[in-house]
Parts: sequence; C-alpha cells; structure tokens
Amino acid sequence: MVILLNRTMVSELNILLAIIIVMGVRLGLETIARSAEVLILFCLIFFLFLVFFISPQVNLDNLQPVFEAEPKKIVQTSLSFIEVTSVNAIVLLMIFPAFVNTGLKAKKFFLIGNLLGGIVIIIFTFLCVAVLGAYNTGIELYPGYVLAKRINIGEFIQRIEALMGTLWIIALYYKATIYFYVTVLGFAQIFNLKDYRPLTIPFGIIAVVISIVIFPDVIYQQRWDTTIGLMFSYTIGVFLPILLIVVYAIRRKQLKKVPEEP
Repeated sequence: MVILLNRTMVSELNILLAIIIVMGVRLGLETIARSAEVLILFCLIFFLFLVFFISPQVNLDNLQPVFEAEPKKIVQTSLSFIEVTSVNAIVLLMIFPAFVNTGLKAKKFFLIGNLLGGIVIIIFTFLCVAVLGAYNTGIELYPGYVLAKRINIGEFIQRIEALMGTLWIIALYYKATIYFYVTVLGFAQIFNLKDYRPLTIPFGIIAVVISIVIFPDVIYQQRWDTTIGLMFSYTIGVFLPILLIVVYAIRRKQLKKVPEEP
C-alpha cells in the first residue's frame, strides 16, 4: 500500500486498514470466510496472470550456481519462508475447536492451505530469481512488485504492478483480520465476556498505535522479523504446541495408571 500510495502518510493507511478490519471482525467469522471465498478466486486469477505473462522472461542461467551459499545460510533463510506459510497458521487453531464442527474436513483444508501457501512462495521465489537474478532479488525490498513491473507484452500489456499490490492488500487484510479476531476473542474468553464485539474498537485503536510505534523504519522491521520476530513465531507456533502435546501424552498416560475406584 505504501508503494502504491507513496504520498500518503503511513498512519492514514494504517487507520483505513484498521477500520476495515474492525468492520469485518464485528460482522463475524462467517462474513469473513464468505468474502474470502469470493476474493480467493480473484487472487488466483491475478497470480496465474502474473505467472503466465512473466514466464517468457525466465532465464534459467540466473539460477546458477545452485547451492552456492552454505547449508546453514540456506536453512536460516528457509525458516523465514516456513514462518510465513505455516508457523503463523497456528492462530487458526484458536478458531477450529470453537467454531468448526467438521474437524476432519477442517484438518484437510488446513493442511491443503498450508501446502498451497508454500507452493505460491516457491513459485514467486523461482520467478524472482529466474527473471531478476539472485543479486537484484536480494537487494530489492519487494522483489515481487519489481517482477510485475517487468511484464511487457507487445508494448500493450505492461506496468501491471497494481495487480501485485492488489494481491498484497487482499492477503494482508485477511491475515491481519484473523490475527485481530483471535486476539479479541481470546481476551473476551479470558475476561469471561459474552460478546467480543465491544473489544474491537479499543483494540483497533491500540493496533493502529502499535503499528506506527513498534517499527520506526523498514530496516528495523526487517531486522526484527529475522531475529526476535522469528524466535517469537516459532515459540508460539512450534514450541508451545509440541509442549502441549507432550504434557497431554504424559497426563493421559498417568490417568491410565490410576486404578478405578470400586
């Protein structure tokens, strides 16, 4: 959004996005899901459109040499992609037990969604490196946006980076909406409130303030995402679930050992 509206203050964009997020959360989970079913089709069309028109510029020589970096560096970089596609999806488990009746079906689509997210990341990374080169991909803040700028079919279909911006905005909206929804829902359960909606506006204001204060600049955000943010996400999304599983297994084993009362 900042790239497309570079003359607009970041605070104004954050406030507009927060208003839409609060509106969606107040309308309920079903409204969010139904709108996602519609917009996911447009996202798929835009994505295929981008892949189709940028494919003629793919240069496989840009992929060489393969595995030039050390294995440690490759693993560290892969952790960031895994975090984006899979680890942060742990927040959906706050919704499944309470609002999803068909557990097996939900589990199936949860795994499919994670798989598709990983495939999209792989395709985007492949296209960026194959078209822009490894160096240009590394120095660009948003290589996918630059990739869309390179599309030029017959001097007619060109400068369609707005489609990439549209994909980002839609994906960012639903990601932020799910995070916001589970946050207010969790606090409503902690304080034993009958309805979470009274919390949406105060938490929306807090979210806007935090979004402006927590990251003073892009460089700080990138450093935080690859250090503290990465550890925080893996603690919440991997370590704590594994710990809960281990505790549950131990408790279950202990309960089996307890003799039944006559």
